[in-house]
Amino acid sequence: MPISGTSVLRAAVVLMMLALPLAAPSITPLKQINDNLIAERFRWAPRHASGKIVFIAIDKRSLDAVGVWPWPRSTYAKLLDNLAAAQAKDIFLDIDFSSPSVGEEDRALALALSNAGGVLLPVFRQQLAAGSAQTTFSKPIPDFLQAAWPVLANVYLDADGSVRGFDLGGQLDGSPTSSGAVALAGRSDTSGTLPIDYSIAPDTIPSYSLSDVLNGRVAEAQLKGRAVIVGASAAELKDFFSVPVYGTLPGPLIHVLAAETLLQNRILAHPDAMPLELLLAAVLIAVILATRFVSMIVITGLAGIVLVSTEVVAFRLQTDAGLLVGTAECWVLVGLAWVLALNERVDLSRMLALLANSESRNARSLMRSIIAGSSDGVIAFDSALRVVEINQSANSCLGIEKHAFLPDSLDPVTAAALGDLLLRRDKEPDKVQSAGVEFRRHTGDGDAFFEASITVSPIDMSPTKRASSFAGCAIIRDITARKRYEDNLKRLAERDELTGLLNRREFLARLTGADGTIAVIDVERFSTICATLGRNVGDALLNAVASRLASTFREAPLARIDGDLFAVFLAGTETPAAQVECVLGLFEEAIVLDALSLTVAVRLGLARSIADDPVAALHAAESALHATKQAAGRWSEFDPATALRQLRSRRLEIEMRDALRKREFFLLFQSQVDLASGEFVGAEALLRWQHPELGAISPAEFIPIAESSGLICEIGRWVLMEACAEAARWSAGIISVNASSIQFERSDMAAEIEAALTSSGLPASRLCVELTESAFIGDGGRSRTKMAAIRQTGVRIALDDFGTGYSSMRYLADLPLDKLKIDQSFVRRMTAEAGVLEIVKAIMSMAHGLGLDIIAEGIEGKNELDVLRQLGCRTGQGYFFAKPQFSDQMLRQYGLSRAS
Repeated sequence: MPISGTSVLRAAVVLMMLALPLAAPSITPLKQINDNLIAERFRWAPRHASGKIVFIAIDKRSLDAVGVWPWPRSTYAKLLDNLAAAQAKDIFLDIDFSSPSVGEEDRALALALSNAGGVLLPVFRQQLAAGSAQTTFSKPIPDFLQAAWPVLANVYLDADGSVRGFDLGGQLDGSPTSSGAVALAGRSDTSGTLPIDYSIAPDTIPSYSLSDVLNGRVAEAQLKGRAVIVGASAAELKDFFSVPVYGTLPGPLIHVLAAETLLQNRILAHPDAMPLELLLAAVLIAVILATRFVSMIVITGLAGIVLVSTEVVAFRLQTDAGLLVGTAECWVLVGLAWVLALNERVDLSRMLALLANSESRNARSLMRSIIAGSSDGVIAFDSALRVVEINQSANSCLGIEKHAFLPDSLDPVTAAALGDLLLRRDKEPDKVQSAGVEFRRHTGDGDAFFEASITVSPIDMSPTKRASSFAGCAIIRDITARKRYEDNLKRLAERDELTGLLNRREFLARLTGADGTIAVIDVERFSTICATLGRNVGDALLNAVASRLASTFREAPLARIDGDLFAVFLAGTETPAAQVECVLGLFEEAIVLDALSLTVAVRLGLARSIADDPVAALHAAESALHATKQAAGRWSEFDPATALRQLRSRRLEIEMRDALRKREFFLLFQSQVDLASGEFVGAEALLRWQHPELGAISPAEFIPIAESSGLICEIGRWVLMEACAEAARWSAGIISVNASSIQFERSDMAAEIEAALTSSGLPASRLCVELTESAFIGDGGRSRTKMAAIRQTGVRIALDDFGTGYSSMRYLADLPLDKLKIDQSFVRRMTAEAGVLEIVKAIMSMAHGLGLDIIAEGIEGKNELDVLRQLGCRTGQGYFFAKPQFSDQMLRQYGLSRAS
């Protein structure tokens, strides 16, 4: 008995229904449908973010405000300082810091990381090499990693290119490490993965432009106590990923959504639905076979009820219980059941044959419609390379007509790519071959850029056909806008925005492996010109200087590396003098800006390039320029000894602030005695620095550094507090404390003195502040007011090192002084040089006439003591009595006790 088509189709449908639940996990279209249904359920039940995490976006406005990319790392340092000042909770910089930058910039960011404390920095897992299965970690540079916490920051894509889940953590160098999302949520998980809850709306996450945070336009209350993630949102930075519901999102926002998933306790899961799907299939088969006489209208209604009920249950499970249930299998099972029901009532095999014939007739018409409607250029060609189909876009781009011989109409680059593709096809005729190529065509509006994707496919490999039969397709896309955008981004990354010259980074990149001389050029008085004539004139001047340099050094790498600093690489072996004259000669004529004529002078620093270390060579040239400025010369060549001194000074300046915190500074005391009786009358506090690596640092070295950096004010305040606290423990004696002219000018000395006296309990009459003449020269009025305020506290004021400065008699008569200290250079020479002795006599006579007490410094021998006694000097200090020593040693020497 023959088997009917209805029976065959019935058996096939039943088998498919029973096999579907088992095979569903490996069927990609079903997974895609389930993903889309889950995304729609997220969309139907939106949630608000908790507001506990703030997104600071590197957006288009921030990029335009800074003007270069990558940004100087001091920009991130300033951002961290602002966020720390606003008392942000946790800070995650979702930025790759795996490569070193300029040394000063890296040190600034490292310091900011240390000050902020607990900043999260990303670690990325990446392939060791292209095509390799081995991976490695891209970590922040060690200086940053020491001051921050590493977190894993990879974003993993599903097979369709979308991000649906996130890692909780993993192993980093053998240690369990959390992901950025886990750290932002304040959890400690280090393994596993979870789906992201995309019902949380990104537009409810507090977000601010980074430029607004840098410029203080975001209130501290908006940041206080909140976790902060900083990352890219500008399209040109290409940190975007495909996600469900929202299309695309920047990577940092994906981290925020993952952290919000944890914060809102939305622990999503995919339950195993296979048993339920098998049960549903069995029930559907049984129901359909048992209800053959029920109308299809009823069957269709029941199918609809089952599907709607399934979706409602899946929606509630996802919204309330966090269970992500795929219902595509249910839809397919109900559809197959409906087909089975229809097969039981009509002959479907005949109907399917009719549909197949109709589809075949319409396929070519559909293909033509698709080709004609495509915005990309589409060309179809045959084995003879004749064009069989072409749309209007391709015709406009290439001017090719239908039936034309394709290679004759292609540019050489594309024609060569097609030829290579056909050669590969001849070697493997049974495989699809494809190639991509970019080409350029000249148009009336300039050059236009295109990319072409060419594919050839075998169409019939039967023995009766030629082995060379194939069909080909070329898809051509206009990429002119993208090319121009990439060129502009490259220009921003390589060029100085104001002058169009190379920036520092690109200048260094072009010096690698080169041999010659680097000249760093500084425009003299530039800051004065800007202050008096305006910033616009300053910018115009920089452009004019850049033009003169560029007109002379046309082929040489030329850059603006900072403010008014330019750098040029001079190849060859010319002597430095010849190279300098070439540069200096450019500015012998004045620069004319509109109606304004400016005479410009420049200074130069030169250094020989180091082929494998251009950064060091540029630093050497900058060091030479610094030496030029200090010597008030026109130019100088790099001197390693000078550079070492500068490097040491920079190191001391950087470490000086920590030295104060770590109590590496300490005080010694040199006694002051009554010259007639030898009794102790007081002591001068002397600052010392014991560096943990460099040993004892001379005050003559670190005091000028502290003054130039402004740290002298903080250090001087510490000395005042420590000296008063120590002297308060003595049973008697006046403590003398030196005050730097910088500290005297910038600080409220009277207030600081009152604070020190109050804190220590030292009577004001036992404190003497020593000032040098530089503290009041040129600013007598304001200085006298400050000195008068100090004296009103009851503290005495001494003029230190008298005779080594201006020594103006008018100052002595006008200033509110109590004591005058004769400088040790006079005291040491007065016994051997009669002229010096007369100067000492004159100083003492003048001081006595003004009613000032006299203290002689630097007494080292009995002869000096005798002369001073004869001249009527009452108080002195020096190695003859005691070297600078600790307080306890000094008290024991003079038999003094500590006050109870």
